[in-house]
Amino acid sequence: MNSYISTLILLFVATLMLSVFYWQVVHITLLQWLRFRLFARRDELRRLAIQGEEDPSSFAYKETEALICKTIATVPAISLASFVWFTVRHKSVPTESEKRFMDEASLGLQQIAGETVKDALRIMMLNSPILFAVGGFISAILWLFGRFNQAKVFRDAETFVDDLPLPA
Repeated sequence: MNSYISTLILLFVATLMLSVFYWQVVHITLLQWLRFRLFARRDELRRLAIQGEEDPSSFAYKETEALICKTIATVPAISLASFVWFTVRHKSVPTESEKRFMDEASLGLQQIAGETVKDALRIMMLNSPILFAVGGFISAILWLFGRFNQAKVFRDAETFVDDLPLPA
């Protein structure tokens, strides 16, 4: 009995140390890295406008910039659970603005928006490591049976970030 309790205590302390290490080192480091990538992507978008490759007054440019800004400002405070709850409650139907963006946006803007959505998902995964591990396992099983749709996840993530209000 004594060895059982000491094993549980050792397991608890190891889990506690791992959790502290994750939240104080790994999470902060990776979150900063992803935020700097988003800032660099926004700078790249603005460079395209300055060089005349993109029109800064166009709908697609404004949508891409708003997506990046919302991702930088609000997504670091959002967990993967919020996104999962959003996808359960909302149907994945492309909105008029999403259709317009796909029609009007250049390939470069579409790539920038796509990479921004991927980074938003990565940030939400960082904020929910346990849910990410469980969700990853479930996604792998769904992928094996052909039920996982990566494009739907990205589209839902973009809609989720678009629906977020900008902080005041």
